[in-house]
Amino acid sequence: MKCIICEKDANAKGSHIVPASLIQNCIGKHYSEESYEIDSKNATVDVYYGRDNLKNTNPEIKKHHHKEDNILCQKCEDKLAELESKFSREFLQKFRIDKFKNNFESYKLATEFEILEPNKLTNLEIHAYIYSIILRFCRDTEINNGYKFLLENELLLIKEFVHGFLYEIDNDYHSVSNFKLVLVFNKYSDKGSYLCSSNEFSNPYIFFFCEVIVQLFTEEMLDKAKFLFNGCINSIREAKCKLIVGPEDFYNDLTLHMSHILGTDFATNGTKKLCGLNQKPYDENLLEITRLIKQYELNGIKDAPLKALENLTKKYSG
Repeated sequence: MKCIICEKDANAKGSHIVPASLIQNCIGKHYSEESYEIDSKNATVDVYYGRDNLKNTNPEIKKHHHKEDNILCQKCEDKLAELESKFSREFLQKFRIDKFKNNFESYKLATEFEILEPNKLTNLEIHAYIYSIILRFCRDTEINNGYKFLLENELLLIKEFVHGFLYEIDNDYHSVSNFKLVLVFNKYSDKGSYLCSSNEFSNPYIFFFCEVIVQLFTEEMLDKAKFLFNGCINSIREAKCKLIVGPEDFYNDLTLHMSHILGTDFATNGTKKLCGLNQKPYDENLLEITRLIKQYELNGIKDAPLKALENLTKKYSG
């Protein structure tokens, strides 16, 4: 298999699709992970525990949900690791800590968005960091699940930019010059969001990479989006990158929207699964699982759709 960035032999092993430093608040630190992979299509959940996690009592070596072999070459892997280490060191480890406030330009827009501009990361570095994750995430999803979040020509333009940045090929820097990014973090909480996207999103495509929620515009932005994000739209043509870090409600609203999409898909396909077990009509099963999900949510039960389906599956499995 060829490297998805440089097209040389993809000989790297255990490449993170999303950097470990970006996702550790969702699944835990490297080797101590507790990761849940929700397959909404088949209404199933797979659990992965890192090798140092005390819950890992299975002697079998299980595939990490967010690592892949033979998707990158070792040289691209090493170059990305260097970029990811710098982003973690200069932003992720510092943007919530008051004593590092001089590392950033900080201000609030008229729209109430709280903005940080990193002083020790260039605009190109941040774009390369984000686009490299989008590229890996999309290609990995395509390889393992057979569907694409972006158009092929859009992915190729992103690949050109990432390759150009990593290998200092100036001519490739402008392949994504018409694309726009809105990058949303939450400085008030480190619990993160999801590791997912949805085919329901387009212009912007929206990616949830735990700490950061990425909105990618590959076409002309609608006037509504231009107005909402005025002052915090990023492109490689800008001098500095503007990162939204507040208010917390905006981050939470985006996360809640994704939660509803995941819950709806999971409930729909979970209902079909129940129909196969109890031979009841679809509408009757949908009503039962929906009521149970709402009951669990009101009681503050985490992962309500998953728990509801698990219990109903047990109920009708005899």
